[in-house]
Amino acid sequence: MVQDMLLESHGVNPILIARDALHEYDTEVRVHPCDWKDCRMHIPVELKQVSKHLKQHHGINTSATSEDTEKIACLWSGCLDTHTKPGNISRHVLTRHLGVRWMCDNCGSSLSREDAFRRHSLERPNCQSANVVVNYGDGSRVIDLVYIDGGWSATQNVMLI
Repeated sequence: MVQDMLLESHGVNPILIARDALHEYDTEVRVHPCDWKDCRMHIPVELKQVSKHLKQHHGINTSATSEDTEKIACLWSGCLDTHTKPGNISRHVLTRHLGVRWMCDNCGSSLSREDAFRRHSLERPNCQSANVVVNYGDGSRVIDLVYIDGGWSATQNVMLI
């Protein structure tokens, strides 16, 4: 609604970010648009923040992982995954939809999760001293928090809500 008013009155479609999602960042944050069932917000590209966003804005209990937990459908635009446990949906969104990959700087292997990179570096003798390079995927952008004044940055077209 706020986004529609700004678009109508100023001709801009701002990047909306939850104010409370930025408390852990000092100078900059990498965000990606959320495409979950008509969501217009951007979320920090980090597992904990994706989980928090899905819980607060989409009502998903992202800690539900037991065998008794009913599986849910991913409502990300274009996703056909209908059998995901709510406790795994954050990781699914981060890797499948936000495109986050962990790359081995020694051999170039592309891994879907940080724990997979750690396992890779332990199991491969040539990669034991390798560093991880995180690829954040297409569509993400870095927001400089220094330029956000009073919840708004005209130069970056960012609004905190």
